[in-house]
Amino acid sequence: MAPATATRGLQAARPSTGGWLCGAIVVLSAAAWATGSACLPCPAAEGLPPLCPAPRPILVDAVHANDLSPYGLRPGEHDYHHLHGYHRALEYLRNRGVPLEFHRQGRLDASRLASCGLLFINLVSAERPPFLVGEIEATGQFVAQGGSLLVITDHTNVYYHTYRLMPLFEQLGLESFTDAACDAPPWTLAAGSGWIAVERLAQHPVTSGLECIALQTGGCVDPRWAVAWNSPPSWDDACTNPRFGENAVPGFCGNFRRDPGERSGPLGVVLARTFGRGRIVVAGDQNMFGDVFLCYADNYRLWLQAVAWLLDTPALAQSEPFRQWKSPRVLLYEDYRRAAWGADDGSGCHFAFVLLGRHYWTFANSRLEEPSDLIVFADNDRPLPQRPLQAALAHLRSGKNVLILNAEHSPGDDSVLLGQMLAALGLTYPAGRARQGLLTLSVAGGGTIGVLGIDTPIDNTTIARPEQPPDPQQAARQDLLLDAVRRLLPRRTRP
Repeated sequence: MAPATATRGLQAARPSTGGWLCGAIVVLSAAAWATGSACLPCPAAEGLPPLCPAPRPILVDAVHANDLSPYGLRPGEHDYHHLHGYHRALEYLRNRGVPLEFHRQGRLDASRLASCGLLFINLVSAERPPFLVGEIEATGQFVAQGGSLLVITDHTNVYYHTYRLMPLFEQLGLESFTDAACDAPPWTLAAGSGWIAVERLAQHPVTSGLECIALQTGGCVDPRWAVAWNSPPSWDDACTNPRFGENAVPGFCGNFRRDPGERSGPLGVVLARTFGRGRIVVAGDQNMFGDVFLCYADNYRLWLQAVAWLLDTPALAQSEPFRQWKSPRVLLYEDYRRAAWGADDGSGCHFAFVLLGRHYWTFANSRLEEPSDLIVFADNDRPLPQRPLQAALAHLRSGKNVLILNAEHSPGDDSVLLGQMLAALGLTYPAGRARQGLLTLSVAGGGTIGVLGIDTPIDNTTIARPEQPPDPQQAARQDLLLDAVRRLLPRRTRP
């Protein structure tokens, strides 16, 4: 966690209206949604394969934790916590046919837990009611007897979540930590040590097949059952915990520097274990699955695979239905060792990643071979490795387009991305082109290469922070980027 659904161009598949799919369709009144244990069984949307039989419901704890699932990444939303809500993560599950229930009042007891298959506790905080002794005992018995538990934690003792969870974790045989999982280059996404790429992943159903997950300042989990670890040079950054919490916001971040006595890595940041007949997953960063960062790296795959394992529903782990869920699909190429879309410092493009995610179904990763409607590159200052290059060329030859940002090109210079692509396609860079706006280069029998030059830079200095409305200059630059993307999308997918 860092400090502190209608969208333009983003089209969800319409829910199926005919027949019965793995159970009845339940229509809820607004009053039923607001008052407590609302249940949301839902048929799979068109284009999404149904889960048959439907898994047992997920119970979302909205008593001990804040439920921000009604909010998310959309135009005009600038509240930090709303932006990082779990709207998309939960909406997708519901559209696959996973019933969702929300526990909004009363106690968690055996009768309340009996109807669900998975209890989801998302980052508890001090202003919410504490777990009572009976609730802790009931939760432990629920898991031991075959239920599943998903808990989202975070760095240090932010919002006092670690202390709130300690009694529950002790009941479940889990150790708690009040540190942040920091790392060093090249595993950091930006200039700081908190936003990190995690590539040490176990061969476990929760993490199998993943290449990289990413955290926006997360915490550590019990190493005995870790399935994802940061790098050997990493460390656990001790929190700041002043007496009575005086003179400190409830983030309690440390100094983000390695100090004597702090543990060295690799440190676990995600765990998966069995407990009796049940299963538990703990993920150490709330932002990892929030709307802003869900589609960065393999975070969405981790979400799907964790829920699939917890619900014992292997089909839910399939990533392709998630990618095809909405359109148009925009893929931002990311080299995690030299991050751009995941970097929130001045030279990064994280703010542009969030902007595009407000309007389009946007992913940032290195898997260019996966189908998309448009591929975007954040810079032009070096060539691509052969695997992503060949995937990008195949994308162009299929009639689809790419967009290269922050590009300057000298004719014949194949040491940069644009020159490398032009040489591979037998194209030449036009001489004396106007240095304003979008330049388009057509591929014979294929798509188009779009170029926004260095005269109109797209980075965190020209795009507004997600938590702030843009000023006039930022608004103009954002419109330039959005217009370039719209023009390069296939006509059938344009808003």
